[in-house]
Amino acid sequence: MNHEEIIRNRAHLDPDGRHEVCPDGASSNGTSRRCDGVLLFAMRDRHHAFSLDLETVLSCLAMAEAEGEVPELPDAWWQLVRNRYNLG
Repeated sequence: MNHEEIIRNRAHLDPDGRHEVCPDGASSNGTSRRCDGVLLFAMRDRHHAFSLDLETVLSCLAMAEAEGEVPELPDAWWQLVRNRYNLG
């Protein structure tokens, strides 16, 4: 896939995305949390469905902040996020 195709193939939230079943057979009850407690977003692009975890979204937010594309968030907030999600 070339650069232009990647740009045109944007992902969007898929509210009807399927949620996984826990190893013990219990359903995750239609929430977007995996059995291990990680928050997932069901996404769909033009070609397939996939999931995106909160840690990836937060990493993207940090990159956007570093590039000046979003306003700076307080250092105290980032510290809480880093501690909670074990981000580097």
